[in-house]
Amino acid sequence: MPRPLFTDGFNSFWHFVFGLLAVRFLIIMPIFIAYQCIDIYEENILIDLGEFFIGYASGLLLNRCGILKV
Repeated sequence: MPRPLFTDGFNSFWHFVFGLLAVRFLIIMPIFIAYQCIDIYEENILIDLGEFFIGYASGLLLNRCGILKV
């Protein structure tokens, strides 16, 4: 059974941070997705990708509001 979002400590934190950074450095996105797909049978792959894309969406929102300058 997959774990809930943001319950994996620093691992979840870094997924979110990589999502934020991908707004500025787009190359992070395909690298992160490829890394996650190495083990496609990992039960938390969708959770990890979800944390990343929540960070990415947050970065886009912060950029649009002018808080994060990209």
